[in-house]
Amino acid sequence: MGPSSYSADLRDIEFVLFEHLNAGSLLGQGRYAHVTRDDVKMILEAGRDFTRDVAAPANVLGDRTGCKWDEGKVTIPQAYHEVWKGVREQGWIGLVAPTEAGGQQLPKVVGTAVDEMFIGANPAFHTYVGLCRAAANLLLHHGSRALIDAYVPKLLRGEWQGTMCLTEAGAGSDVGASLTRAWPAGNGAYRIKGTKVFITSGEHTMTPNHVHLVLARLPEAPPGVKGLSLFLVPKLRPSESGQSSIPNDIYCSKIEEKMGIHGSCTCVLNFGDNDNCLGWLIGEEHQGIRCMFHMMNEERIVVGLQGQALAGAMYANALKYAKERVQGSDIGQGKSITEEKVTIVQHPDVRRMLMNVRALAEGGRALLYAASLENDLAETAATPEERARHAERLALLTPICKAWGSDTGVDACGLALQVYGGSGFIADHPAEQALRDARIATIYEGTNGIQAIDLLFRKVLGAGGKPVETLGAEVGEWLRRHAEHAAIRREVAALGQAVQELGQVTKALAGKARADVKLVALGASPYLTQFGNVVVAWLLLQQAVIAAAKLGGMEVPGDAAARQRYLEGNEEARFYASKIETARFFVHQVLTQNRWKAAQILGEDRSALEVVL
Repeated sequence: MGPSSYSADLRDIEFVLFEHLNAGSLLGQGRYAHVTRDDVKMILEAGRDFTRDVAAPANVLGDRTGCKWDEGKVTIPQAYHEVWKGVREQGWIGLVAPTEAGGQQLPKVVGTAVDEMFIGANPAFHTYVGLCRAAANLLLHHGSRALIDAYVPKLLRGEWQGTMCLTEAGAGSDVGASLTRAWPAGNGAYRIKGTKVFITSGEHTMTPNHVHLVLARLPEAPPGVKGLSLFLVPKLRPSESGQSSIPNDIYCSKIEEKMGIHGSCTCVLNFGDNDNCLGWLIGEEHQGIRCMFHMMNEERIVVGLQGQALAGAMYANALKYAKERVQGSDIGQGKSITEEKVTIVQHPDVRRMLMNVRALAEGGRALLYAASLENDLAETAATPEERARHAERLALLTPICKAWGSDTGVDACGLALQVYGGSGFIADHPAEQALRDARIATIYEGTNGIQAIDLLFRKVLGAGGKPVETLGAEVGEWLRRHAEHAAIRREVAALGQAVQELGQVTKALAGKARADVKLVALGASPYLTQFGNVVVAWLLLQQAVIAAAKLGGMEVPGDAAARQRYLEGNEEARFYASKIETARFFVHQVLTQNRWKAAQILGEDRSALEVVL
């Protein structure tokens, strides 16, 4: 198998969308009245074909070529230009954008499915696509009519590149410490001066113009994040005739050499070195962080998807390798040495690793798609109360999507590499690149520690526990309805115990939050993992219930040997049977980690606080 091999798991993607989450109920009505299930299936098939045949072959080339800086200009891998041409011609950037803005106005959950394909095929390339869409979406929600008309269509068509410019060298994740300044320049424009670092897609030759969304501080603005405003700062600003042709005093002074995603340029951008950089206000003064959170939260879902998509890609690659690689004898034959060698997929520990990767990939897919569906429902539900409830659920799930999705993506890629043995560590196979590419996802768009703090202190404790209580009631009702399910009775009981443990930990942390906030903060990351495991276990068990019902309508033999032969010869039955086994595996091999996560938190160990470092 070559290092660029990729093909999306369309069967599971469609199962999650239509059988599990019932996303088809969105179609044919309201804002999606023009979309049918056949339309979605056609788009998914086209996405599979495009990512397999066009985007994936450029993945290894992009990694090995990387990006080059020369006197402020950045050259990205030549192979990406052909992929970008296809993206523009087929309209992939505007998939979920409103039709009045030039998009196709599909549900966001469908967009997430297509994003998974693009990321699984070529994560570095997807950064260019995702930022165009996210910048356009932010402008649609917060920009003036003039800015929307001038910039959104070109972003959605891929004519111009979008970026988000938050980070500064001295501030890092402390965005409120940003020093970039803005001041009125007349005629509604503002002069911009400062330096931003780690700017993805900040400068390259694939598009002639870049649309930078820049956080900056106006004169006499309040300190911290409350004093930040958001500005649209184009690389080429409009002339008097309206043509974007005037260089806007933006200089790329460096690109970063990175561990992974080498085909994605990460730039240092200097704005206004010659005091001739102009920008235009987005939203209101001092409301920049509120506007930017629209883009940040969208990207946090995408970053979690980066981990999940690479986990899914690596499961397919590692499974194929394990079925082909002959090494060692069957351990079931005891200590006898035989001449008969077997494929490594028959070794129990290899099967354990493969199932772990599969459970994390399929669990992550369920989580990320479920969150995206909440986004759709927050915009389309029938009543304001329903829309508010879905928005609340989305807010609760967003830090879990980002952190759990990216953490488990790294874990899954590491395990997949291990399946290859020594071959996984060399560039002849895709495992080493996938692990390098996945690692950044735990860091950018807010490190996973920041996501954990957000979940615990803002989404749970800061909301008085209401979002957790609402979710807990929903899970509890589901547990009661399926407590005696024939196929997964033990697993339902185990989930019930995990829910109780999570409730105990939540209550304990809430009780100590005022008196010992640092101790509570120590528990934030294990708490997020614990929370994420519960949600994902619940989603996978929902899938198992559906799968069991499907199998019940098939003539599956009861005898173990006959059942195995039947499943080997019946692809649909094998798919549904595997959904049950995957859910069981997750509950018994992943969810059980919650016990020691709870022990970490409840043990009140203060050594990390008290040690002299």
